[in-house]
Amino acid sequence: MKCQVSVLLGAALLCLVVLVLQPPTVRGDRLQPKGYKQTVEKLQQFYASFEQQVSREFRRWKQQGSMTPHFRHLIAASAIGKSERAQEIRELPTAREGPLCAICRGFGGSVLEFRREGASREEVFNTTVELCTMLNLQEESICRGLIDLNIDTILYIVDNRPELSSASLCAVVFQSGACVLDDPTFTEWAVELDPNGTPVTASKAGTPQRGPNDLKIVQITDLHFDPNYRPGYNAECGAPACCRESQGVPEDPAAGAGHWGDYRNCDTPWNAVEDLLERVAEEHADADFIYHTGDIIDHGIWETSIGYNVRSISRVVEKFRQTFGETPVYNILGNHEAHPTNVYELGEVTRPDFSTNWLYHLSADLWSQWLPQAAQQTIRLGGYYTALVCPGFRVIALNNNDCYTFNWWILFQPDALKGQLQWLHDVLLQAERAGEKVHILAHLPISSDCFSVWQREYRRILERFRDTISAQFHGHTHKDEFNVFYASESPEHAVGVAWNGGSGTSHTNVNPNYVVYYVNPETYEVTDFESYAYNLTSANMSPDERPAWFRMYSFQEEYGLSDLSPAGVDAMIQRLGTPAGRDELRRYWEYKVKLADASLATDCTEECLLNHLCEIVTNQADDLRKCQELSETFFD
Repeated sequence: MKCQVSVLLGAALLCLVVLVLQPPTVRGDRLQPKGYKQTVEKLQQFYASFEQQVSREFRRWKQQGSMTPHFRHLIAASAIGKSERAQEIRELPTAREGPLCAICRGFGGSVLEFRREGASREEVFNTTVELCTMLNLQEESICRGLIDLNIDTILYIVDNRPELSSASLCAVVFQSGACVLDDPTFTEWAVELDPNGTPVTASKAGTPQRGPNDLKIVQITDLHFDPNYRPGYNAECGAPACCRESQGVPEDPAAGAGHWGDYRNCDTPWNAVEDLLERVAEEHADADFIYHTGDIIDHGIWETSIGYNVRSISRVVEKFRQTFGETPVYNILGNHEAHPTNVYELGEVTRPDFSTNWLYHLSADLWSQWLPQAAQQTIRLGGYYTALVCPGFRVIALNNNDCYTFNWWILFQPDALKGQLQWLHDVLLQAERAGEKVHILAHLPISSDCFSVWQREYRRILERFRDTISAQFHGHTHKDEFNVFYASESPEHAVGVAWNGGSGTSHTNVNPNYVVYYVNPETYEVTDFESYAYNLTSANMSPDERPAWFRMYSFQEEYGLSDLSPAGVDAMIQRLGTPAGRDELRRYWEYKVKLADASLATDCTEECLLNHLCEIVTNQADDLRKCQELSETFFD
């Protein structure tokens, strides 16, 4: 039991610096090779052996004051490549799942044994920073800042969850097939579902093509405003956020940040934030609503503070207020709004310095002009709310950042995730009884790094209320993409679609964009959407001129759809999953990266295209049925 307690802190601290830094790259890896399950079974034995070996060498290091050659070899063999720093776990090749899980369990377990044997906070901190740097997870200054921001939270979890093992920790954080989660504490909780739903017997059909009376809704997401952005400053600094004043001017002018943003690891200058919002107001003055789906704060996650975040959030929301006047704006929180980044308190935490209340109260105050008074209670409770937009139409705004696998509080009390999901279910049940249609806003796509048990329960809710939920809107990935949900027991039937608004930032290798949706005024289903962007290369060549925004495409026109219902979009996916649909699928990928020069230069192989297709249909980490199905027709 003592050994199990000791593994948490080091594992979390060593893996967090590689996991939470960047948005995903263009390539993915959804398909599992033959014999994958058998390989995973063998890996479980390897993990235990590797933990023991690293633990033995670690003890010698601390006892003797120097590392043995064997320990240095273990570290060197485990060190990651710099390119992997910029990838989310779900974007890494399947072959890397096992080695990364081993790093988490091996080196992390050793650090926490050290802690449990009497090491002070300072000793644990210094040791973890040293290992973090040697394992190449980040540069030392980034390791130091990120660990310092998170160490106290993880220590609290260690002290209050003595039964938590390294295996469970790594399985939650990595959420890959190579890290097996078999702890019922994490898996055996469920939302209480109303029993009056009907079985799924067909895909959900929908509203025909867009009409002249459709509502117009603009989605703006992932602005990632960086107050430290300076044109001409280093865009190749190697940190999670570059182009910043503290990083200096590079000797090579080509490595300098652009005036309107940069394709490299750089966020958004204020002039680009202003231009995007003002362009929306000028070009779409007839918009009925604005959906603002989170991530105001930049990627400088190793040096955030509450005061810093408050200033950026307040400035951006005030700009929305000034720009859109009387047009209602429905805001939600992104994972970057929290301090530390991603960390949203869950469960019965007794220390006030860990509370996220500062963010909830700030949001309730800043959003108040657009919302009914009744929304204040749940915003101040947990950053989520519902609002009746007009008779028959309701918005539900979630704070699903609590389910992010990099939110350490999941490790503390995983069943606390049930609270907001149960609230969602109950609001949907009331809406169903009142004959209302609902739009759900959530920053994290359900398929994107949400804890798998949360994904499972959300899918149960979605399937039960599929006739009430007309559309879902997400952000976070910085990609112009969408997801289709299928019935759990009848995966041949599509039951929902979620649209992603892309990003106002160009971080990383994408053009800035926003999306305009056309929505049927009776069913509140999306009938079409248009995505608008500008080419960052061209914009930066004319710093004294505003960027040349253009309409990239209309979804309905581009893919020739009769409607954008789950059934209609599923038919499109089946077409893209054949050789005859290859050109269309490639065009989907080009739009997904928003025609960004930096991404188009890398191209996308057929395997890459299949992975992007699989990302559309995968909504739960351990459910790859639809992906495997598409792979069988893809090369026919």
